[in-house]
Amino acid sequence: MNELAKLLGVDPKVYNQWQLHWSPEDPAMIFTVLGIVVPIALWFFWTSLNRIGSRSRKFLFFALRLAAFTLLLLMLLKPELEFRKSQSLKNSIAVLLDNSKSLSIKSDDSPRIDLVKKVLKANASYFENLRKDFNVDYYFFSDDIEKVAAGAVEDLYRSYRPFTDLTRVFDELAGRYPGPTLQGILLFSDGADLTQESGEISRNLVDRIKTLAIPIHTLQAGSNEGFKDLAIEAVSASDFGFVQQPLRVSLTVFSSSMGNRNIPLVLKEGDHVLVSKIIEVREDTKRYEVELEFTPQSAGKRIYSLSLPKFSGEFILTNNEKEFEINVVRDRIRVLHLNGRPSWDSRYLREVLAHNPKVDLLSFFILRNIGDDVEAPTTELSLIPFPSNLLFDDYLSSFDLIIFQNFKYDPFIDKKYLGNIRKYVQNGGAFLMIGGELSFQGGGYARTPIEEILPVNFQEINRPFVDETFSLVLNQEFSRHPILRLEKDLELNQEIWRSLPPLQGVNMGLSPDKNAHVLAQYAKGKGAVIPILVAGEFGEGRTALLATDSVWNWNFRNVGGGGSGRYFQRFWNNVIDWLIAEPETRRLQLESDKERYQEGEQALIKFKVLKKNYQPAVGVTVQLAVKPLKEKSSNDTELKTDEQGEGVFPFLSAGEGFYVARIKADLEGESMAEEIMFSVLKDNAEFEKPLVNTTLLKKIAEISGGQHRVLNGSDDLSDYRFANPDVRIKSHSRSFSLWDNWWAYGLVVGFLVMDWFLRRKSGLS
Repeated sequence: MNELAKLLGVDPKVYNQWQLHWSPEDPAMIFTVLGIVVPIALWFFWTSLNRIGSRSRKFLFFALRLAAFTLLLLMLLKPELEFRKSQSLKNSIAVLLDNSKSLSIKSDDSPRIDLVKKVLKANASYFENLRKDFNVDYYFFSDDIEKVAAGAVEDLYRSYRPFTDLTRVFDELAGRYPGPTLQGILLFSDGADLTQESGEISRNLVDRIKTLAIPIHTLQAGSNEGFKDLAIEAVSASDFGFVQQPLRVSLTVFSSSMGNRNIPLVLKEGDHVLVSKIIEVREDTKRYEVELEFTPQSAGKRIYSLSLPKFSGEFILTNNEKEFEINVVRDRIRVLHLNGRPSWDSRYLREVLAHNPKVDLLSFFILRNIGDDVEAPTTELSLIPFPSNLLFDDYLSSFDLIIFQNFKYDPFIDKKYLGNIRKYVQNGGAFLMIGGELSFQGGGYARTPIEEILPVNFQEINRPFVDETFSLVLNQEFSRHPILRLEKDLELNQEIWRSLPPLQGVNMGLSPDKNAHVLAQYAKGKGAVIPILVAGEFGEGRTALLATDSVWNWNFRNVGGGGSGRYFQRFWNNVIDWLIAEPETRRLQLESDKERYQEGEQALIKFKVLKKNYQPAVGVTVQLAVKPLKEKSSNDTELKTDEQGEGVFPFLSAGEGFYVARIKADLEGESMAEEIMFSVLKDNAEFEKPLVNTTLLKKIAEISGGQHRVLNGSDDLSDYRFANPDVRIKSHSRSFSLWDNWWAYGLVVGFLVMDWFLRRKSGLS
């Protein structure tokens, strides 16, 4: 049989048992053939051999026929040869060792994990004896489990995982042991499972314990006796807020062994104190629910910090502070829109602004100017007095964009307020002037602060506004400018601009200054080119002008012809986005691939540099620095842009906290800079709730039928016994069918062919 096993590719030393199985499809038929048909067939065949004189040859013929019949019958019986190997297996005991961060918290002047290590070392002989009856499997656990060799536990055991989830741990453990092979668990932990409510045990965890149906002995690492700590727990704040809108921050203050005292809680942005509150701490109360409220004053990503004082003797000091980030945004873009007189152009623009959910519009229409011949008193014509002092003195800085549309400032606005607008733009505001008879020179803006901030110079001419029809021509140098991007595809964008209806009415006598971006113009003929759409920058702000009052045609005529007004709307939205300097319109752009990273995770800092005409700036050197927010200085790294004007800087943080990335570039005589912030998180959630959860560990032991013990370092575990150390037999087998193999059929055919050959040679029919 050993030789047959080798022939079949089976190692007889491994598979040391064999058995032959029979599985005929119709046993009754088979036995009928064996009992009746076969004997009769063999008798007739034997008698047919009487003519053969040689007795030996007679027996040879009979043997060949008999062998063929025998093989055919065996094939009908479907024999199957099975080789087996058997293995003796022990049942298992799981030793679960908590390696979450809370095990690093000190109890009795030493980390909780050291207590576990002492107990393991002191009970080495207990575990050795346990292995005589059971497989003893060691696992590190936190929110999952990791099997570790017994000999490697001492070297590898440390507390570093973010948090504990015992429900998931027991789920994963159950999946590793089939049937009743796991006979018990030794659980070494402080019970600091943040998925469980304080003093309670979840239904899911109870169900999992009952499903395991084995004793779980909980060995508690550390105690809360004399545990002194003050902590900020469970900070809850919105991820975003609005400028000038109150924000609420909710949190829990934890106090243990701090006595009776009043403790200040402070909320700060940088070094600026926003809110402070006194928490009246009492010895018999552990937790205090606190709410703070403050109002952000400016937009952007803001970093706020909560802090409690640090007292001597506290077991943990890192949980006395907590930083969090809120992205403060504009509730809506505040736009001041002044119209010199009602018109189709002002009507359609106002509709765009009013229906934009991002825009908070304040619009004034001047229905009557001084000089208009109207036979009615002013009190009957004026809807409200024009609040020039409020708009251009008290509340000017609250607006994100100011639009003058065919508006003559005198006599509604004192000239001194034009200087306020100049200062407003210089400090980062946005200003747009739209053409018409009362704009530019026609509005009396020559040699005023308004002329200073606009990217054109005013010429003295007799007819500053001419009523004539013209088609707008894009300046190809600025084909990538954000204002002109009605479609992302450049060719399609050009086609769209060429298809727009012509315009009617143009402001004359405007000459671009040296820093102006002439985006579109009117080719009047004989070499005369009149700027129509011009953008520019003044100080920290942006300005633009549109030297016509008829772009409403792009909406009215398209819609009237069965088309869409979306390009009219998109144009004005582009103008607004560029003027208020939305991030995607900036020529120096900086971003990180994520806003939050885990400690040890690589951040990708991406940047893009564009020329003044928004073409990619290729091969430009930039200085990039990334540093922790609280550090004063940093080292710049020089990088170059690629063919798309872009680049990537991989950054690996040195630790947790908030980081600032700053980029600087000099291009076309202009210095640009941008910065972003991102955070690197080190999940210290278990430090927020540092107490040993004795209640949870007791309930786990109680529900499972195990025992609970508070470790002291010299514990003797020999009284922990486990039932059913019986040895299980696990078998593996390999089976080979003998009836449907080619060689079986080959033998049958071989016997029959040999019989036929010999009969022919002997002269038998």
